[in-house]
Amino acid sequence: MKTNLTCGIVRDLLPLYADRLTGEESSRAIEAHLQSCEDCRAIWRQMTNAEPEPQADQAEIDYLKKVKRSRKRLLIGAAAAVLVICLGVFAWAAIRAARPTVDYDAQTKTVIIYGKSGYDKLTLPVQTDEAKNLDAQDDQFHLSVYVPALRIEERTGQSAAEFLPAFLERTDKSLAFLREYLAKNAPDCDPKENAAKFVELTIRADGSYGYTTDEDRIILEIGSFYWHRDTLYLLALMDTETVQWQQIGYSSYLTFCVNPHGEAQFIGTEEASDAETYRSLGWKNDGTPEDNLRLIHITAWLGLQKGLTGWDTTFDSLPVTYFGLYTGPEQARQGNALSPAQATSFIAWLSEQYGFEAVSAYCFDQMSFKEAFGAPYKQAASAWAAWLNETCKAN
Repeated sequence: MKTNLTCGIVRDLLPLYADRLTGEESSRAIEAHLQSCEDCRAIWRQMTNAEPEPQADQAEIDYLKKVKRSRKRLLIGAAAAVLVICLGVFAWAAIRAARPTVDYDAQTKTVIIYGKSGYDKLTLPVQTDEAKNLDAQDDQFHLSVYVPALRIEERTGQSAAEFLPAFLERTDKSLAFLREYLAKNAPDCDPKENAAKFVELTIRADGSYGYTTDEDRIILEIGSFYWHRDTLYLLALMDTETVQWQQIGYSSYLTFCVNPHGEAQFIGTEEASDAETYRSLGWKNDGTPEDNLRLIHITAWLGLQKGLTGWDTTFDSLPVTYFGLYTGPEQARQGNALSPAQATSFIAWLSEQYGFEAVSAYCFDQMSFKEAFGAPYKQAASAWAAWLNETCKAN
């Protein structure tokens, strides 16, 4: 078959033809030339890894090697370009990871939150009281806050511009601490599925608070009681059918007496009308987890002395059934007659006597009280009350 293609043109086109990059008409012309030209057909066979033809001279073999070297250089260059791009991406990710989670520019009154995609800027007006609704996104949580509900200056002596960056950073550290603490100290109860969920926090104008969970998120409605953030988070992690004294005591114990980033440590503890009584019993009001545990034990002991009748104190003196988070039996029986402080004190004592893992198994509804502690509730509660009485009287 006669064609208009010369050997030189065909040999230039063979690499494209091998990669099926030539058009239909060009492909037909190349195929016709190969049928009629033994020299070009020999080069084609070598390009497709067939046995080399003895008729092919050294010049043709050199040409083939040149074509292969060109294609190899092209592939190496493309791979190098991809590698450079990947290294740039990894370097940028490392730089992003090294950035602080939260930063604040005092000059521009801007809070900067570094999140998953670039960063979001949350701007505060010069007059803080003009900042009503603020929104911030972080890797682990999303916060929507109605600023006046925080009563910041009243509780902390700070402006919103001073308080919010630190609050966001504490939230990040606090939630991470609670997840890590459970994973390390109660591995059989570690709620990995819930702990991996994204957290939505909303601080609203009203005083209501609660939590819900779905497949992907934990939703915390923390209202003006924003210091209950960690308590609600732990209740969501436990995800039990009902919230009774043990869940309330357990979450309060971890939040107030173990977690160094708990929000209650940073809003200050108001002086009770009988503050001198508290101080005489060993309370220092220094905001440390250890001192908070002391405060809890004292409040629990005073409750045993005075009864749960709403006596005058800043701290609780009503049974857990009184509070909105409680969803257990309505009748006051066994531990459900405890106040939140007493429930917290009892959980702390049980942890000391029987270990945190046993307490976790009970609070996560994996064991009954007797299975976890080897004794009926009344027996253990009596031992706790006796210990509490002896400990507080000693001061």
